[in-house]
Amino acid sequence: MSQHTNAYDKAASSHLEQSQRGFTLIEVMVALAILAVVAVAASRASSAYLSSVDILRTRTLAHFVAQNAAADLRIQETWLTANRTQTINAQGRDWQVVMTVNEAITPALKEVNISVAPIVDGQARTAVTDISVMLSNSEQDIGSLDMAGLAASGGAP
Repeated sequence: MSQHTNAYDKAASSHLEQSQRGFTLIEVMVALAILAVVAVAASRASSAYLSSVDILRTRTLAHFVAQNAAADLRIQETWLTANRTQTINAQGRDWQVVMTVNEAITPALKEVNISVAPIVDGQARTAVTDISVMLSNSEQDIGSLDMAGLAASGGAP
């Protein structure tokens, strides 16, 4: 009987060694499927992150372009009488700058709205930033504003 028990122990130990050798094909396939799902999720997250970084970069650069356009108007003391659209190459790319003139409370002031849109493949995209600036005409006296009179007249000068 000891021979029979000895043979049984050998068979059991060889079966135990065989089952501890590695993973089954199903276990490997499940692990690969989980890894693939995680890789796809990480790829989508990084793609969304890079896209948002590009959008923020474009908006920041467009804001710099708008501020530079406003500074140019002030430095050159340009008194806009009509709306203006121009293409500017700045920050390593082309931008469409639209300046819209609005009358202000006094004829010596004008409000200029500056909108900036990136130009991609020769086409202007949607404006990504806009700023408003007040310009004064150095040839006209701004004078003093009668705030009480404005309030009484409902805001009309």
